[in-house]
Amino acid sequence: MPVVADAAVFYPDATALAVVVIADGITAQGESWPVRAKVPNPRPDQFVTVTRTGGPRLNLVADQAQITVDSWALTDEEAHDLAQLCRALLHGAASTVVSDSPIYRVTELSGPGYLPDPDSDQSRYRQSFTLSARGAVLTVPVASS
Repeated sequence: MPVVADAAVFYPDATALAVVVIADGITAQGESWPVRAKVPNPRPDQFVTVTRTGGPRLNLVADQAQITVDSWALTDEEAHDLAQLCRALLHGAASTVVSDSPIYRVTELSGPGYLPDPDSDQSRYRQSFTLSARGAVLTVPVASS
């Protein structure tokens, strides 16, 4: 009987999962700020961007994506508060299922740091997390010997 050392696993888009978590949470707060993978054009006064910045496979079934969340606003206080909301929403996503993908754990790598955008001078806070999500095993044809 052959021993399977590894399997083909397709991991969910961690950026898309984080966008859903944050966007749904913002909507639940009665707000409608955009949450995107890129800066929206035209640029709104307040918005969030989420980017995957790396992260290894955690184990055979789980990815451990590193994501960076930027919270933008017209004032430092608004950008700070938006960052804190995003932080809370992401931590709240641990042990839930988002878009049919189980999220096992959310780990904070760096809390909100004040980092105004050098091009627009818009207020911005940046923070990073790892988001551990379960992948799905792919059916891959096995070559015969």
